[in-house]
Amino acid sequence: MSQVKLNIEELKSFMGHMISNNQHIQAQGKVPVAVNVEGEAGLGKTSSIKQLAKEHGMDVIMLNLAEFEELGDLVGFPVKEFQIQNAEGKTTWINESQIAAATTKGFKVIGKRMSHASPEWIQGKGEGGFLVLDDYTRADHRFMQATMSLIDQQSYASWKLPKNWHIILTTNPDNGDYNVTSLDIAQKTRFISVEVKFDEKVWAKWAEKADIDGRCINFMLMNPEVITQNVNPRAMTTFFNSISSIDKFEENLPIIQMIGEGSVGADVSTMFT
Repeated sequence: MSQVKLNIEELKSFMGHMISNNQHIQAQGKVPVAVNVEGEAGLGKTSSIKQLAKEHGMDVIMLNLAEFEELGDLVGFPVKEFQIQNAEGKTTWINESQIAAATTKGFKVIGKRMSHASPEWIQGKGEGGFLVLDDYTRADHRFMQATMSLIDQQSYASWKLPKNWHIILTTNPDNGDYNVTSLDIAQKTRFISVEVKFDEKVWAKWAEKADIDGRCINFMLMNPEVITQNVNPRAMTTFFNSISSIDKFEENLPIIQMIGEGSVGADVSTMFT
């Protein structure tokens, strides 16, 4: 299935629409739609999402599922809950530690169930935020399965995300070049997918704001073809930052070549020098 290809600026515009639309449909009692942002490594997917959250004044939680070891850390641990009733017949659910206090006030236990406590990463969070499931398809299959309900319904068992939260997945292409888990139809139909592409002009605007050397920016504008599967914008930025203290490039070609070969490879380094 083909996907829309967007540069970083177009991605931010698209996500701006999705935020507004999610707020609109949530006001109608519907569940916000999750978005999967797919692209090669080093294109700036995660950093652009963080910037977008800042621009919208929203909180952001970054979860790398590959770093979790226990499912409970991701979705919350199971807890026992008890249903209590007062003399007027009013009922509510409490946890086990609250039973003693409730019974002294005249409540009686009339039922029990197993539930899930909200995970630590969402506790104390208010309205408005991004939940970013970073490198989603690099996670163990168990964790990907555990998040299906969260992605689809913004809830898991007995807890849910606060209002005006938006779920964003970041993934690398499933093209054989990355160690990722393939997504099946049941997973793909739970979110909208867009693909990020490299755009040298957009990168150059960012690079100017990031104080990248103008000579390096010009090199990228004249040679955008250097961005390949093996050489991504992140690697080029690392290279450029590593030579940023060199005033006269022409007098320091050997060290520039050495640094370049260690970051972007011999071919690109030779083109640059």
